[in-house]
Amino acid sequence: EGFRAEEIADIFEKTVPSYKNSWRKTLEENEGYLFPDTYLIPKTSDLKTIVMILRNNFENKYLEVEKNKRPDLDKDEVVKIASLVEREAKAAIDRPLVASVIYNRLKIGMKLDIDATVQYALGYQEDEKRWWKKALTFDDLEISSPYNTYTNAGLPPTPISNPGLEALNAAANPAQTDYLYYLSDSKGVNHYAETFEEHNANKNKYIPKE
Repeated sequence: EGFRAEEIADIFEKTVPSYKNSWRKTLEENEGYLFPDTYLIPKTSDLKTIVMILRNNFENKYLEVEKNKRPDLDKDEVVKIASLVEREAKAAIDRPLVASVIYNRLKIGMKLDIDATVQYALGYQEDEKRWWKKALTFDDLEISSPYNTYTNAGLPPTPISNPGLEALNAAANPAQTDYLYYLSDSKGVNHYAETFEEHNANKNKYIPKE
């Protein structure tokens, strides 16, 4: 859960003999809908077959998600938000809460300010040998990209990862809260706040001073 299309391409490159570099573009075009699961894929499979297997699994899983979906949400919104939740919430208990913060911000036109969207925009980090940069700088937060939710209001143009079932369910039926802020402490535990003052208090309490 939470891999971006390029990470899935990296897996195929190592495990599927028929892999071609041209697959990456098509996988990116299906970002968000390549359902994370365990698959038995024939070694001779072409890309069309592989994408069909992953997307069919997504559609089957989404039928269950849709039963509990809020009526005001459409599928693309749910998948985009689920992709954000998947990257931002490590614990199951946090997924509906992070989803609620996203919806609350969208409702009032407040920028999402989500680090994972900046990580997605930055792409592969050669020095770290990973797709998701660990520590973002202030300069990173100003990157010119439609995916940068620090500089652009609303949802990113596409999903930023391929979410699992829990994240999809959280996005389809978020918790009902008044939270507008959250942060993660050094143990990955999320702390929520309704006001900027409460959020700053959480920063002082849970984020170590350098």
